[in-house]
Amino acid sequence: MDTGDIVEIQQLEAFCHHAVDHEDQSLLHLAFTDDARFDGRLCGGPLCVGLQEIIDFFALGKPPHPPSHHMTNCWVREEDGRVLVKMKWMVPDPSTGRFNIGINDDWVVRTDKGWRIKERIATQVYPEPSGESGSLP
Repeated sequence: MDTGDIVEIQQLEAFCHHAVDHEDQSLLHLAFTDDARFDGRLCGGPLCVGLQEIIDFFALGKPPHPPSHHMTNCWVREEDGRVLVKMKWMVPDPSTGRFNIGINDDWVVRTDKGWRIKERIATQVYPEPSGESGSLP
C-alpha cells in the first residue's frame, strides 16, 4: 500500500457517506463489495450481509436513518495482511437536536473496480447507546 492507495481509500470513506445520503441506493455498489458485511448492531441497527441487504437497509429512508452522515479523522493502516480504516462519524438526531457520534472500523479491499468496503462495524460512542431504537446509522 502506498500514498496513492491511502488517498483513494480516504476518498472511498468520504464517498460512502455521500452514497448513503443519496436520494436512492444507486451509489452503494461503488462503496461496498458484493459480499460486504455492515454491522450496525452497536448503534441500534442490524447486521447486513451482502450488498443487497445493505441496500435494503438504507432504502428504509429518513427516518429512520438520520438526515445526513458526516465522517472525519480517517486513519488507514495495514494490519495482519488486511487494509483497515478507523474513522469517526457524526449524524444529527432530529428527535433530540444533538449529534450522535461513533466510530467505523472498516476492512477495505482492492477490487478490479477500485477500493471497496468489505466489512464495516459501526459503533456509537456518544451518547452511549441505550438499547432503544432511535436514529439508525
